[in-house]
Amino acid sequence: MKTKLTIFIAAALIPCWGFTQDSNDGGWLDSFPLQDYTIVSTGKNPYWTLIPGRYVVLGALEPDGGEFVVISVLDETEMIGNIETRVVEEREYEHGKLKEISRNFFAIAKRTKDVFYFGEDVDDYENGKVTGHGGQWRAGKNGARAGLYMPGKPVVGLRYYMEIHPGVAMDRAEIFETNATVDTPAGTFRRSLVVTESSPLEAGDESYKRYAPKIGMIFDDGLELYKHGRKFPSERYIEFEITEDQMPATAARIVRELHPTGIIREVKVELHPDLALYAVETLVDGKHWDVEVTNYGKVIRNTLD
Repeated sequence: MKTKLTIFIAAALIPCWGFTQDSNDGGWLDSFPLQDYTIVSTGKNPYWTLIPGRYVVLGALEPDGGEFVVISVLDETEMIGNIETRVVEEREYEHGKLKEISRNFFAIAKRTKDVFYFGEDVDDYENGKVTGHGGQWRAGKNGARAGLYMPGKPVVGLRYYMEIHPGVAMDRAEIFETNATVDTPAGTFRRSLVVTESSPLEAGDESYKRYAPKIGMIFDDGLELYKHGRKFPSERYIEFEITEDQMPATAARIVRELHPTGIIREVKVELHPDLALYAVETLVDGKHWDVEVTNYGKVIRNTLD
């Protein structure tokens, strides 16, 4: 049964949208009159961008292996009903192997800068092959509706559904802080947004995300920001530097076995479309060797520079 928000929450929403919102009995916003707004596929608000080429890399480096997520705004659009949405791709790597590719569909209100979420196509991978499509949904199909992904003007205490597909995808978000300072491997970010996500389909399961102004997501349940920027079509992969002691144990052992007397000069993570690997520059008897090795020990390259 629908009930109006309390006066306190409704007043807080006035600077966000400028219209009266309904909520369900738990106080979660789940109705967004998109027909009242001009919705476009390109634009940005302080914490989320739909500008093609922009990306962030989130990761966690552990001795038993790395986990990475690359979130990229593609130069592609997708029609969801009569709305043109922007495709934002997420590629997830676990222990060097591609785990999942999701194509997420977003659009932004031209006036308020609220970003709405219209669904996602999902490919789950195992050993390079698609094994499923868990959690995918699209607004307008089987009762699914668009949700709010990122308000143009976030307010502490705001609670809203990002996904609205009963029984399939019902992720929701609550804003806890709008002025946090967050340290990441890519730097320290101030005026950051702190969000907790949950779902009525997974009782007791919460995830924690943080967003920085002009960057986007910088923390996702233990995955921290390692790099952000703009990727051009000519770039085949994304890379960033790490320290020798951050390499997974297996990859480090393989490099030392290949060049036991070598001195490691540089280590980079390379995130290719289908795998993550470690590019290591090693000095051996005055000569530079380039070694590329996966998290699980497969040698891709071992050549003199």
